[in-house]
Amino acid sequence: MRMIVLVVIFAVVLTSFGLCLEAYGNTSLEETNMSYGISMTTDKIMYSIGEPIIMTVKIFNYTKEDIAFHFNTSQRYDFIIEDEKGNEIWRWSKDKMFAMVLGEEILGPINTEIIYTAECKSKLSSDYYKVTGIFIAKDRQMSVCIIIEVK
Repeated sequence: MRMIVLVVIFAVVLTSFGLCLEAYGNTSLEETNMSYGISMTTDKIMYSIGEPIIMTVKIFNYTKEDIAFHFNTSQRYDFIIEDEKGNEIWRWSKDKMFAMVLGEEILGPINTEIIYTAECKSKLSSDYYKVTGIFIAKDRQMSVCIIIEVK
């Protein structure tokens, strides 16, 4: 029986699009390349009060094998913004309804990435905020968070 071990490596990268935290997974310890995972960016690192925040989360699979992600509803992702105390300030899915249907997304050699984007237009006060992007697959849920500043 072959044991599958998930190895996760995190990298923090400062880019012109903001702070990017990437989480990668390998399907086994034998693989040395970063094969599938989640990454997130914001359009900026620092925002003015009242300025919209554009968030993008990317789910990727650069392996030679298809990976199937299964869902209990039509919702595939979510974004959450929390203040420094951990209070939820904004959630993309709040007040949205999702169909109660089973679904599947397959990533692999032909379709390597899925990208989801949302915009927060809430007027955040001057502070630091944690922005979390979540991929809501029931069998392989992944999330990533970054910190932004509003001045």
